[in-house]
Amino acid sequence: MKQLTNGQKLQQAYRQHIAPYSQWLQVAVTLTLKTADTIRVKRYTNYGNDYYEFLDYLDEDKLHSTINYFTALLRHELFGNQAKHKNKQHWTRPLVIAVTEGRNTHKHTHLHLAIGNIPTNKLGNIEETINRIWQRCDFANKQVCVKPISCANGWLGYITKEIGYTDNDAVDIVTSTIPQFIQQRICT
Repeated sequence: MKQLTNGQKLQQAYRQHIAPYSQWLQVAVTLTLKTADTIRVKRYTNYGNDYYEFLDYLDEDKLHSTINYFTALLRHELFGNQAKHKNKQHWTRPLVIAVTEGRNTHKHTHLHLAIGNIPTNKLGNIEETINRIWQRCDFANKQVCVKPISCANGWLGYITKEIGYTDNDAVDIVTSTIPQFIQQRICT
C-alpha cells in the first residue's frame, strides 16, 4: 500500500470535513476577482452626489470582506427580511463553502463556491441572481460560471484539488456559512 504524503492527508481531511454538507448543495459557482479595482465611496452621507475614488489592491482582508459581502447580499436576495427574524435565523441563510484559488500560482485569483439551501422558488433564476450580486462587489471580475450540481462530492473534490499541493489554505473556513439547522443535523 502506498504511503500518503502530508499534503494528501491534509486534502483527505478537508474533503472528509466538508463531505457531510454535500446532500444540501445545489449550485457550483466560480467567481473571478480583479487584482486591483477603483473603489467609489460617497463623500457625504446626507446630501450630494460627490464620490471619492481611489485605486485599491486585493489582499487577504479585502478578499474575506468581499466573500462576506457577497454572502450577505445572497442571503438578503434569497430570504429577504425573513433573515432578520429571530425565530427564522436558523434556516434563513445559504450554505456557502468558499474556496480561494490562484493566490500562489500564475492563475487569476478566483473563488469556487458550493452553494446550497436555496429556496426552490429562487432556484430557477439563481444564475442571473448570482451574476447581479457579484457585480455589486468590489474586485468583481466579469468571468462568472454558475452550474447546477449533479454530483456534490465530485464538485467538493474539484474545489479542494490545490490543498496539499499549491495552497493549503484554499478552503476558507472562516468565510464559509453553514445554516444552524444543517450544523445540528450533521453534529448529532
